[in-house]
Amino acid sequence: MDEVLAKLASKLSPAKLSRVEGEALKVAGRLTAVQLKRAVASYKDTGATVQEITVSNPRTVGGVKTIKIGWSGSGSRQRWRLVHLNEFGYTRGGKTFSPRGMGKIQATYDAVKQPAKAIEAKELKKLL
Repeated sequence: MDEVLAKLASKLSPAKLSRVEGEALKVAGRLTAVQLKRAVASYKDTGATVQEITVSNPRTVGGVKTIKIGWSGSGSRQRWRLVHLNEFGYTRGGKTFSPRGMGKIQATYDAVKQPAKAIEAKELKKLL
């Protein structure tokens, strides 16, 4: 991936490289969001958890282009407040509860990490 970016940096201006890198991140982010929606659908009740999944615009943080995939806080149901309970479980009255969706988000992240990087690299290689 680094060699692809280095070759593109020699061919493109910094602004154009930033735009191209952002577009590749958006494609990889959409793939990840689709996989995440599929994973959290297992504990779907009203569908709000699935509907409120969002992908942010690319940003540069510490010199690295990143995107955020998460839950919209502006939705009517505000599922971002409850997602951590499904992911990590919770205790009530001293008893630990493990919801049926426990660990699904982390498992999806682990499964999609390499394919998303491959898609990003493929999108960047199209320009070489």
